[in-house]
Amino acid sequence: MKRIPAFLAARRESVILALMLEFLHGAIWFDFGSLSSRSLMLIQFGLFLIWQPVWRSDEKLAWYNGTAFILLTLAFVTWMNWWLLYAWLILLVGFCGGRVAVSRRERGLSMLVLAFLTSELLIACTTELFDIPLPRNIRDVFGVLLPIMPVIVVLLSAPSDARALHSVDILQAIAAATLVTLLIIGSLINMYRNHVDYLLALVHTLLAIGVFLFAISWLLTPRMRFSGLSQLWLRSILNIGTPFERWLNELSVLFRQRTSPDEFLDSAMEELTGHAWIAGVTWTAEGSQGEHGSRTPHATEFRMERLTARIFTHAPLGGALFLHCKLLLHLVDDFYVARLHQRELTKRTHLQAIYETGARITHDIKNLLQSLQAITSIIQQEEAGGESVSQKLLRRQLPHLTQRLQLALDKLQDPAVIRYEEVYLKDWWRDLQNRSGRGTTRFQSDIAGDPTVPADLFDSVVENLLENVKDKAQIEPGLAVTVALYSDGSLIQLSICDNGTHLAEEKARLLFHEPLPSDSGLGVGLYQVARLAESLGFALFLSANVDGRVCFELSNRIAAPAASAAASAPAG
Repeated sequence: MKRIPAFLAARRESVILALMLEFLHGAIWFDFGSLSSRSLMLIQFGLFLIWQPVWRSDEKLAWYNGTAFILLTLAFVTWMNWWLLYAWLILLVGFCGGRVAVSRRERGLSMLVLAFLTSELLIACTTELFDIPLPRNIRDVFGVLLPIMPVIVVLLSAPSDARALHSVDILQAIAAATLVTLLIIGSLINMYRNHVDYLLALVHTLLAIGVFLFAISWLLTPRMRFSGLSQLWLRSILNIGTPFERWLNELSVLFRQRTSPDEFLDSAMEELTGHAWIAGVTWTAEGSQGEHGSRTPHATEFRMERLTARIFTHAPLGGALFLHCKLLLHLVDDFYVARLHQRELTKRTHLQAIYETGARITHDIKNLLQSLQAITSIIQQEEAGGESVSQKLLRRQLPHLTQRLQLALDKLQDPAVIRYEEVYLKDWWRDLQNRSGRGTTRFQSDIAGDPTVPADLFDSVVENLLENVKDKAQIEPGLAVTVALYSDGSLIQLSICDNGTHLAEEKARLLFHEPLPSDSGLGVGLYQVARLAESLGFALFLSANVDGRVCFELSNRIAAPAASAAASAPAG
């Protein structure tokens, strides 16, 4: 006896469904419209509310939804008649026929429930509604056999997971309700037109609908090697807005022409607005955003892996057009993600090449350092009298060069150990002017206090930027450079400016964030210096980027990087 409650508890949903069908059968067959029939129908509504597959059991029902359901239930029970019952049975057919079955057993049980509801419609509801005479023995047979079907549903159902949610496919629900309605109407038309018995007309209609469904399923089944209708359906979905093959070809061309992910995305969205049914589009992806076309009251949002887009159309998107538009945007997102991965792979390949290059030159630097150390020791042992200016400069700079090569070699041999030489700012500034010479470079300073700074960082910044200006001067003769240093004891600002043309917007945006292609090297100098500055509490950024004034600044201001975004765009 203890096994029976456990059996029913494991099949709670099937039990509730079976009880709902039993009370529905009782309300229809036992003095329909009486007080007892209305009471059974009210109980059936309560069981339906527990069983219904629309809302989750743990979902909080809004007060207006609950109030509307109660009012409709009371109105149904108060004015209950065969027309209302017909509408309610058609609605139940849609709910049960539209439930998504995950196994063959569930599909079979759903067919059994549909057979029960259809029998109630055909034998009880339709005959009473249209006053169709039916032999009493047939009514008695259905009155006795129909209550057995819900019991079979409980016995054959599998234990259900309380967390499982069986969704309702709206297309299947509409198809099931439409077919049952078509069966009833077809039977009535056949009966009245051909003057045949109702049961015979029902059998004829069942056979006709069965043959029709079999023919449709045969034509749509791939195993039958006739896929004309399915191909026609798929082609209509793919090409309802624009030919799918043409859109794929356009994206492929843009993918080859636009090397930057943002440029590709902007071009693809601009191409999308060229379709007659799209008025405009806005999008956001990986920190970038944009807009093309015009906005309309009819907006639909699509969320992809990396892309979020809002499509503005001249009219609300229909079901098929919505699927088509989502498919087109999925393609854009896939190409965009591929371009992002390609850029990341290029970046990693670039860094790998730099790593291998560094490993190869480590030994060369070590040999060069040994030679320089020998030369330095000889020069330092000689007397300083009667030296020329160049000899004095050589005496000062060779030890400094030897020391820097030693630090570089230490980093290559043991990159995990970080060693940085701290020097006083005034000493570093004076040493920079002595070894740089004047020429076209102008030095300006306003130094209050004398804080210590990492010499390796400041040297790397100045040397990288001056080398870039030197390369730039080959294209733009007469380039003037200004190196300025400001310090109030706590704030330190080092800027290198030239009067040349501004950097391209795309290049300025990616500067300091990833290695850039370079004709004279690996294009990684400023990228590495920016990472070094960040690790030491400094920020290297582009403070000005207009024609006649291109300035890079190294500062220990916390908010310094924010200025680079405003400076990256050239003046119009």
